[in-house]
Amino acid sequence: MDFKSLAIETITDPAAAADKILSRQFENDVIWTGFALNVVLSVFLYALQGFLLGMPSNALFPNLSPVMFGMFLVALQLAYSVGSLVVGNRLGGQARFMPIFSLLVWLRFVNIAIQFIAIIMVFVMAPLAAILNLVAAVYGIYVLAHFTNVGFGLNSLGKSLGVIFMAGLGAMVAVLFLMGLFVPTILETSNV
Repeated sequence: MDFKSLAIETITDPAAAADKILSRQFENDVIWTGFALNVVLSVFLYALQGFLLGMPSNALFPNLSPVMFGMFLVALQLAYSVGSLVVGNRLGGQARFMPIFSLLVWLRFVNIAIQFIAIIMVFVMAPLAAILNLVAAVYGIYVLAHFTNVGFGLNSLGKSLGVIFMAGLGAMVAVLFLMGLFVPTILETSNV
């Protein structure tokens, strides 16, 4: 599989890219390995941005160690994946966990590449990096809507946006609940 052309197609024709990924029917171990790799790369970028720019790369998880960021990222991604499966199937879609998860893992790799480009751009032209992040976030919802639409067979971008919103809300509640359980304890013991 040519990942470069798939990444370009993900941006230019997200529905076709989602179809290609689903038609490959990746083995579960390949998908889980990809998930682990995208978590490691995300943690690396989080730490790199914190080191180079003196600020965390994710406003949701400010001032967390890279390890804690990684743990919460795993929880958020898995909660979103399960939430989208529940909501998508309730809204008339038909999907199983691993195919949907493979789409989300691929989208995370594309997002990581864009984040890396944005970090480099901060040193070249910081305002342009901010614009890239904003455009990538907005356009990323459009891409995710197409991936969700294809993955669940919803035939409706409106329903896909509903899946994204409700699954995202559920995932945020789950992660905030976990942060409420663990972060105060971590903060208390880190000052000892």
